[in-house]
Amino acid sequence: MALGAVEGPDDVMIAAQLAAALEVSGFPKPGNIHREADLGPKTFERFLAGSIAIGPACRKAAERGMAVAEGSLKPSEVELGFLVEEAVRKDGAWQKTDPTHAGFAMLVVPLSASAGLALGKGLELDIAVLRSGVLELLRPSTVEDAKALYRALRASCSTKLGTLRPDVGLPDVFDPHAGEILAERGLRLWNVLEACSSWDLVARELCQGLKLSSEVGLRRLEEEMLEHGCLNTAIVNAYLALLAEAEDTHLARAWGLRETPLIPDAVWEGLEMAKKVSEEARRILELGGARTPEGLRALREMDKWLRSEGLNPGSCADLTACSLMLALLTWLRP
Repeated sequence: MALGAVEGPDDVMIAAQLAAALEVSGFPKPGNIHREADLGPKTFERFLAGSIAIGPACRKAAERGMAVAEGSLKPSEVELGFLVEEAVRKDGAWQKTDPTHAGFAMLVVPLSASAGLALGKGLELDIAVLRSGVLELLRPSTVEDAKALYRALRASCSTKLGTLRPDVGLPDVFDPHAGEILAERGLRLWNVLEACSSWDLVARELCQGLKLSSEVGLRRLEEEMLEHGCLNTAIVNAYLALLAEAEDTHLARAWGLRETPLIPDAVWEGLEMAKKVSEEARRILELGGARTPEGLRALREMDKWLRSEGLNPGSCADLTACSLMLALLTWLRP
């Protein structure tokens, strides 16, 4: 086996931790945490702590993916929702603020399980195999997984979740009877993700089998590394490419919540601002992004602008970390 190849759950865990740590270290990522900037009490160091703390849940996910391949576990028994909850709670336990990686945990746990599934089948870890494995394991998820995801989101204590409009067909995350409602309606984790995918970028990414992470973020990482070999530049420009391609719903929601507490209304309200941010990301990429002095100046100005508005494109940061994990599982070594 080639030097540095992914051989088992320990390696999958390391890839997950390293992806999160590399993403948060990339600078200057406009509006997000990086090694030169914090976001209030959520400091760079606390994000690093969260990056390491999610590891054990990812290792378990890889182990269970392997068990599915070996036939000792059914796909519905992997308990992806519970593992997301474990990752989020461990993240919060190892630093002094609320959990820092809830969105990434939703992406990385299924991806870790998919990597384990492929390893258990003796398959090469390529992008097509990893993407199909994510869907293969998510679709049979259970109502209990959905309940666990709700608990994970509550544990994240996000002030930017808003309140779900009653007619969307899902209970609100902070509804004390949410678990009962999910059970009564037979709503599995997959059903929750599908329902949220029209207004939440991370949910959409999962339902589409990591489409943007692989086709936009990963591709940009590969291009940048081939062209100049600077990983920090590649990370920042991959983040910009994702932001240019998709309106960031985390940002849109935060902006729209200033007008209405209801979801998805707040997201629709904030989409114009999200589109402006995407347009600015495209403009900066045309300048070369983090690769050129002109691009770097524009990046720093964009960073000041977003911070002055209290906005951070957190969903695209999560997708950037997911792109990095895909790269680490298949070819990248820093």
